[in-house]
Amino acid sequence: MNSPRTARFCSLFVFAFYLSLLSIPLASSEALAQNVKITVGQAGINPGTSLFFIAKKENLYAKHGLDANIIVTSSTASAVQAMLGGSMHIITGGAGAAYVTAVLEGTPPFVLVSSWVNVFPYKLVARKEIVKAQELKGKTGQIGSTFGSALHAAVGFALAKVGLDVEKDVKLVQLPRTDWANVIAQLEKGDVQFSLVPPPYDRIAEKRGFHTLLSLPDMGIAWQQNGEWVPKSYLQGNRGTVLRFLRVIGDAMKIYFEQKDKTISYLNEFLGSSREDSEYAYETFLKWVDRNSRPKVEGIRTILDSIKKVTPKAASADPASFIDTSLVDQLVKEGYFK
Repeated sequence: MNSPRTARFCSLFVFAFYLSLLSIPLASSEALAQNVKITVGQAGINPGTSLFFIAKKENLYAKHGLDANIIVTSSTASAVQAMLGGSMHIITGGAGAAYVTAVLEGTPPFVLVSSWVNVFPYKLVARKEIVKAQELKGKTGQIGSTFGSALHAAVGFALAKVGLDVEKDVKLVQLPRTDWANVIAQLEKGDVQFSLVPPPYDRIAEKRGFHTLLSLPDMGIAWQQNGEWVPKSYLQGNRGTVLRFLRVIGDAMKIYFEQKDKTISYLNEFLGSSREDSEYAYETFLKWVDRNSRPKVEGIRTILDSIKKVTPKAASADPASFIDTSLVDQLVKEGYFK
């Protein structure tokens, strides 16, 4: 006859055995969850678009269980098409005009789930013979990107603030993709007389004798500039994956704000600039970016106002319909933002 102690031991053994069987699928599911694949488009070269690069350097994607394939996009239009086609799942560092316009023109909806730069992060520089913004009339400007981009819109807003009509008073030329060294070279050769540039390229331009005429963040223009846009259908089916990605962004933001020396070293590599110029760019953007990446209605409203002439539906569109704040709200609960 078995003793009560022996029976109790057998019962515990059987319980432990069945518990181990139950844990097998759970462990497998967790293992699979630690390797979620996501294809991410990356837009632009300035400190406002650097979070993906900081995340890569810090191995933050793996930390949050993501196998992220980062693709540099040549334009916002190509990113829109890639996401509509399903070959790209999210854009990071993206500006909203192209996504808002696409939705109003009939594509399936995109939503903004995070944004830490909500101003135009540019300064307008001009050749040394131009000393006042009003003297830009009749001159040729390089927008530094493609027509229809955020930079194109920014030029229009900046010139309007000083009484110039971007369609009548100046001539604009474009680049197939952003290349700030090329922009500076065009200014030096005189092919163009002015351009918008982000830090540190305004400082680089000044060292070569050009003038900074306007600082757009000081003009009080709300604009969604650098953030994360995602097809609404992808978000609905993959909310957990998108939330993981925003945790990556949140961790990268924390490094940017709290680890200056490390961030500047990353910006040296990302921007291809000297440490002195990278530190200037870092400090300048520190004044422009938001410490909480919760999407803002104001920036989308400005976008709608800017496109309503060519996209009439923008006049009656609800800016709130283009944003989803629930994911950043979740990160606030987790302690990422205050």
